[in-house]
Amino acid sequence: MNRLEERLENFGTEKIFIGIFFFFGLIILFMRPPYQLMDEINHFPRAWQISEGIFLSPTMTIDDYKNGGNFRAKKIFSLGNAPADALDDKIYIAQVPVSFLPDAFIVNANNRHYIHDFSAEDIKNFMATPLHADKCEPVQIPNTGVYPPLNYFPQAFAAFFGRVLNLNAGIIFYLMGLSGLIFVATCVYWSMKFLPEAKHLIFLLAIMPTFVVEAASTSADSVTFGVCFLGTAWLLSLRNSTEKFSRAEIFGLIILSIMLACSKSVYGTILLLYFLIPRERFKNFWALGVTILLLNLFLLSAWSWLSVNMTGAEPYTNYYLGYTDRNISLQKIFVSEHPLEFLVAMINSLFQFKAWYAINFIGSWGFLWNVNLPQIFYPLYGITLIFFSLANSLSFNLGERALLIFAAVVPMIAFFLFDYLIWSAVGEEFVAGVQGRYFIPIALMIFGALSILPPMRHKNLIAIVAGIFSGVMMLLANFFAFY
Repeated sequence: MNRLEERLENFGTEKIFIGIFFFFGLIILFMRPPYQLMDEINHFPRAWQISEGIFLSPTMTIDDYKNGGNFRAKKIFSLGNAPADALDDKIYIAQVPVSFLPDAFIVNANNRHYIHDFSAEDIKNFMATPLHADKCEPVQIPNTGVYPPLNYFPQAFAAFFGRVLNLNAGIIFYLMGLSGLIFVATCVYWSMKFLPEAKHLIFLLAIMPTFVVEAASTSADSVTFGVCFLGTAWLLSLRNSTEKFSRAEIFGLIILSIMLACSKSVYGTILLLYFLIPRERFKNFWALGVTILLLNLFLLSAWSWLSVNMTGAEPYTNYYLGYTDRNISLQKIFVSEHPLEFLVAMINSLFQFKAWYAINFIGSWGFLWNVNLPQIFYPLYGITLIFFSLANSLSFNLGERALLIFAAVVPMIAFFLFDYLIWSAVGEEFVAGVQGRYFIPIALMIFGALSILPPMRHKNLIAIVAGIFSGVMMLLANFFAFY
């Protein structure tokens, strides 16, 4: 180890890494115009709703919303093109103060997106807009109304705090994004502390533009990314001891099970990493493992029943966007009768759309994913990730690697299946709707399992340079896209 590497290590490279992450996250938080992120127009209302103590989202028929008035949010998101036979279906809605829906940002994404039409003055005016909590309009949130309250707890707490202090609407909005960023930064930092063998890999995954932009937002993805990274790193770190579990560690396992259940549901298989822990650490090792898995499944089932059966809301599918060849009931029958056909469709999609998945995984954002980095950035950063994956200091035997891959592949199959049911035509040969960012919560398991080489030289310096390069490219792409 040369002198510079030694100094970086002695100082604590994880401190430098998290400083870089937070610095670029803070800048992109204010640079990216509100709602110019996939589904943020649906995530923000859900977070605001939860901050008001409304945990089960109310519903409204598509027809009532369509004919209910000239609501501002209709400009950027509406199910007004739903087929006539779907107009009586109930869809989740949230009442949002119109102060959060300024004309500068609530615009038709197809007309204004990516045409250099936003300005710093728009953000300044938004932050100076007083909050009028009594003047609200409904916003359709068909895809986020089903999410559990804990999936938004940093943003909801910030919204509650801002409302109590009567802060301006724009300040509350950015405070919500800041709370998500702080939460994720905390999770990333402790992930590196728990698993120092993979801290460079963790940092390079976290500093990817897609990760940073989602972290510094009102999206539920911020909590999902943070919890999944922290849970993966912590469970892997528990392999390094043979001492009996402390009460704090048992309590931590229970909390992790709850948080994974309250994040996006498919990532609960991270709990399978528990079975990599030495058996002698707990007398009833298998019973505890089964218990945390069952707790996760129970909470998932309970919330699904509460949020769907008690509200009468219909699952959000492409049918409501006018794609009449989508039918979730018929698709379920098709998959049950032809499971291999679904697997073929998933494999076809992985090969056909591999470049799109990689681009969206590393760095692509905006309301319609139109903000992209220079094409050369993606292979360069991908190669860097692979090198740090192959040469991290994690050590696994063949069985442990198999469990890591299994725990990552199961949720991958799950989100492909889910999107096949709701976004794809019946019997289609490809799966529509899958995004590269869905792979981020399982990325640490996938890349961590590739470790086969000794650690590379100058790894601290290379990681720092790569991270700064990624952050700078993110800011430049965002600036030229929107300003």
